[in-house]
Amino acid sequence: MELMKSITVFVLSVGLMGLLGLIVVDEFIMASEFGGELDPNIIELLQMAITGVVGIVAGFLASSSSNGSKSKGGCGNPECKCS
Repeated sequence: MELMKSITVFVLSVGLMGLLGLIVVDEFIMASEFGGELDPNIIELLQMAITGVVGIVAGFLASSSSNGSKSKGGCGNPECKCS
């Protein structure tokens, strides 16, 4: 089950980054072809989407590291006496 979760997060991240790359390349081509400026909404979309991808991956990494912990406390150190 853990492998399936890892694959799902990987596919989600790579797919979203690929889609964002396609949008950016398209916008740059359109802006250079017609002599216009890059749409500020595209930059905002990129910032929000990359923040979302980082949040998804960070949440996955935090959950996967806490599930495999064999320590007494919640810090992940087996010698720790923090509980």
